[in-house]
Amino acid sequence: MELFQVKYKEEAIELIEGMEKSLLAMESNYNDPDLIEDVFRNMHTLKGNSSMFGFKLIADFTHHLESVYDLVRSGEIKISKHILNVSFSALDHLSSLVNNDSTLNGQGKKSHGELSEKVISLTNGAIKDSSVNHLAPNLSGIKLSDESEVKTYRILFTPNETFLLNGSNPLTMLNDLHQLGECEVNAFTDNIPTLENYEVDKCYTSWEILLKTSADANRIREVFEFVEHNCTLEIIEVPDKGVSKNPCNTVELKSEEILPLLSDGLPAAINKRQVIASIRVPSERLDNLMNLVSELMTLQAKLATLTEQTQQPELLGVSENLEKISTRLRDNAFSMCLVPIENMVTPFHRLVRDLASELNKEIEFITDGTETELDKNIMEGLSDPLMHLLRNSIDHGIEDPAVRLACGKPSHGKILFKAYCAGTNVYIEIEDDGKGIDPEKVKRKAIAKGIISQEDNLTDKEILNLIFLPGFSTAEQVSGISGRGVGMDVVKRKISEIRGQIKINSEVNKGTRIIIKLPITVSIIDGLLVKINDADFVIPLSAVDRCYEVSSERQLNKFNNLIVLDGEQIPFISLSEEFDGRENFSSNREIVIIYYDERKVGLIVDRVVGKFQAVLKPLGKYFLHMDNISGATILGNGKIALVLDTNNVTEQFLNKKTVYSC
Repeated sequence: MELFQVKYKEEAIELIEGMEKSLLAMESNYNDPDLIEDVFRNMHTLKGNSSMFGFKLIADFTHHLESVYDLVRSGEIKISKHILNVSFSALDHLSSLVNNDSTLNGQGKKSHGELSEKVISLTNGAIKDSSVNHLAPNLSGIKLSDESEVKTYRILFTPNETFLLNGSNPLTMLNDLHQLGECEVNAFTDNIPTLENYEVDKCYTSWEILLKTSADANRIREVFEFVEHNCTLEIIEVPDKGVSKNPCNTVELKSEEILPLLSDGLPAAINKRQVIASIRVPSERLDNLMNLVSELMTLQAKLATLTEQTQQPELLGVSENLEKISTRLRDNAFSMCLVPIENMVTPFHRLVRDLASELNKEIEFITDGTETELDKNIMEGLSDPLMHLLRNSIDHGIEDPAVRLACGKPSHGKILFKAYCAGTNVYIEIEDDGKGIDPEKVKRKAIAKGIISQEDNLTDKEILNLIFLPGFSTAEQVSGISGRGVGMDVVKRKISEIRGQIKINSEVNKGTRIIIKLPITVSIIDGLLVKINDADFVIPLSAVDRCYEVSSERQLNKFNNLIVLDGEQIPFISLSEEFDGRENFSSNREIVIIYYDERKVGLIVDRVVGKFQAVLKPLGKYFLHMDNISGATILGNGKIALVLDTNNVTEQFLNKKTVYSC
């Protein structure tokens, strides 16, 4: 039973998130029938699941909330801001009940009772709480009307073999159909195996039901609402040919008796089991899969090295085929770990709504490209930084309505959350049309804190980057939302930990845009294997533009560290000198051109070995101070290669040059 309750909680959280998403959308369109129906159906499902698995407190509370939206969809109650506010509070309470096993302490019981009264009061006495079974759909209001309104439906109900595993009972659905009208049930048992092969926890039977009722197809579908994801269901209106006067009579049909039915409009795939479109997999299993794929890639690299040493044609063919299969397996495993960004956006809608209301601001939150997919491990580390950036936009960026009107802006502000994929990277932008960041104000604050001096000549972009320094804040006063000088430095550090980059653009009275660049995955990367002072390093291929072989004479201009390649002046960094403090004076070395913040930078290495698939491994707590290294990987020969963080390497070098020039 514990396993079923874990599954219940997962589904309950999804249902609550779905309701919250629909309610947020409903704020801009109170009368959208699809949104209202979606909220009601999710509530109905949550109530039924809660009853089924013994969470009576949740079921009872959801029942009161469902009653409100049943009246809304029937037109007896109109959606209002007050109803939505109470609904959001109710969803928060439901989340708390689900996550805390429905246990309530003294204060929790009081809050539960007060909120229940608020929910019940929304009906304004329009309905009274009934004793309808919470597990079954609300069928009490269905009555057979005039014969002219009665229709006949043929229902094909084919449970999956796993149908019984979550406690579902197909006979319950058949009994609920009987409550809708006159029905005849035919059972198909051809798939039942012999006794020695029979498994008691599998469902082998399917049913055809002829139902004569005044209910419509949607009401019939509600009977299967809790199990529709675990069965094949067909509901077809057919000409009335009469229904047996023995309702719910169950008979067994042989295959030769089924054939006439097939020619009478019944789908030919009556006994064909449904192909499961998707399955729920615990994230731990995906992590284990990625670890195994990573180990496989390491072994494949070792096999490739051994193949080069032995020079056996047969072994070479095996190695090449294994590499192809390993690459396809890696790509498939990656795709399983990719999650749409939309999954983490719903809480942001709620954040903007609640904070805007708290600050008496009018803010429209717009999302674009949220279908873009990202590694789930990256997404887990991204939620908090994005939450902080949005809080800053709401608190510091968007002005009060009166101030906006005085500046010639609309009273309501806008925050755009945009995601898109470019190459091997995902970009996320958060843009507001608020007051922007004043570089002069930032500079004065930095001078007052002793971060820079009055004589320092910084560009506006360099000044804006000062806000990412620890303890830096331009807030005039501390609030419960922001302004304590803790945040933007943490945002940058968290994003750097997942190998991302962040930059900021802002214009006074126009707004601010935050741009975050992220790798699609952090587990395995395509890299460029290079030699630096006889040590192996990997440069992420996503950062590489091209490679050149350059004679040492052309690199001797140390005054400004510039090299001319294809008529373009490019700053360069000698990695052997930076890492070991000594220069390599060999006659020929190679330079790898990388991208850094929309500009090109050259990294001089001793030798480029070639392309390499690096399985990233963490360095451990004793190497956390090595900002230039993002991880390590094992080569085919068993040696360790360090993976360079090219952004930090370049940033530290440029900052050092700035200090020297001062």
